[in-house]
Amino acid sequence: MAYELLLAEKEELNLCFRLSGEAAERCGVIGYLRADFGRSGKEFYTTWFDSQPHLKSYDFKYKFDELINSLRDDGQKPPFASRDNHLAFCAAHPSMTCFKVATLDYSFYFRLNPHQGTYDIYCFAYDNRWLLPERAGQHELPNDCFSVMPHSGDLIFIVMGEKGYYPQGESTSDPAVNRQIATAKNALLGITRAQEEAMLAGSMLGWSVPAANPWNYDQNGKPRLPNQPKKNEPER
Repeated sequence: MAYELLLAEKEELNLCFRLSGEAAERCGVIGYLRADFGRSGKEFYTTWFDSQPHLKSYDFKYKFDELINSLRDDGQKPPFASRDNHLAFCAAHPSMTCFKVATLDYSFYFRLNPHQGTYDIYCFAYDNRWLLPERAGQHELPNDCFSVMPHSGDLIFIVMGEKGYYPQGESTSDPAVNRQIATAKNALLGITRAQEEAMLAGSMLGWSVPAANPWNYDQNGKPRLPNQPKKNEPER
């Protein structure tokens, strides 16, 4: 499969640099690759640095290798085939050094250096399960949302920053129906299950606890386990 380097948008430029701490977790940083073409300009030396090893699945490794190999081998003048090709690509984009390749599951941001004497390429890899919600603002708390009480199943309304909740008159005796109502109302407001679960935790446990952060949940509203590999995806 052939891949094309696209210009990164202005608001994406920070993704072409190493993130750490909470910023790395929120964006789903998997790790980054550093590469250079050696003295001859035709070699390709690389070093990989882990950021969150539990995100480095076999699927990611296969697709990452496919991407790098494509940029080295595919097309008439692949940008990573040699330093000459690399410099020609940079010369064609003199005002920009940050590029990207986005796939369904992952996003890759490249910082290219046209000056010899330092590393030629940096590639930062992201898991879209966290990057896309972060870029869409879905890792922040909304002003309010609907939810369902865990024990009673009643439909409730939560306001960010307030303790407790507001009962809803349209609540039914069926928790499953109330769940459907809450989901539908939140969808109209653009609120995800992760945001809803964080709002529910904040209203019950306090707004400064980790459980009140939406990025601590997956797209289904289930708590994610930091620094844990996914089942059936052992580390290499």
